[in-house]
Amino acid sequence: MARSNSYSRQWFEFFHDSIGEERTSREAEFICQVAPLPGFRRLLDVCCGNGRHARALSARGYSVTGIERDAVAITKARGLGGGPEYIEADVRDYEATKAEFDLAIVMSQSFGYFDAGTNRELLRRLAANVRSGGRIILDVWNPEFFTSHVGERVLDMPAGKVREHKRVNDGRLIVRLTYPDGNEESFDWQLFTPTEMESLAGSVGLSLEKTCANFNPATIPTAGDARLQFVLERRSR
Repeated sequence: MARSNSYSRQWFEFFHDSIGEERTSREAEFICQVAPLPGFRRLLDVCCGNGRHARALSARGYSVTGIERDAVAITKARGLGGGPEYIEADVRDYEATKAEFDLAIVMSQSFGYFDAGTNRELLRRLAANVRSGGRIILDVWNPEFFTSHVGERVLDMPAGKVREHKRVNDGRLIVRLTYPDGNEESFDWQLFTPTEMESLAGSVGLSLEKTCANFNPATIPTAGDARLQFVLERRSR
């Protein structure tokens, strides 16, 4: 079994490589709406994977730096080009020049992997990396959705069928995946209600400016939405 929260080559094959341009474009357009040019040009894409958001946003005029700890993913991102700069680093260790960016994004549920203290420290680092009035966008799982969507199901993916088992324990979503060849890997995330995110953001000098769903700033989240988008802003000092 792969260690928790470490993406395997199989995960990329089954869950990442099949993501279409339409989904990426919709997510990029959302970012453009809540952090428009020219005011948010310098962008940090945290846990950028193969760089699908980084390339899409670079094409729209943003100056993008992508951070990714997976060496194979970052090599593929660099090979695809498209304008962004990429840095191979663990986000827990990465330190940008203070207030270097206008905007930081953490997409595809890539925030919340660690224990509560480490998650807070990561958000504090991101807050330090953006200028006063800069923004951070977090795309995360919705705890209200997963209170009623747990248990086991089979996912019919383009690369084959994957068995998924989900449970919620002590405010964390825990997911185990079993691939067609029997290999397994597990993931778990700290979940955040809007109230909890507002409190966490406030503790590191950020304000919660918007909570929405479906990558639409006007959509108020419901229990039927699996994902939430939080838009945070660094307070003036």
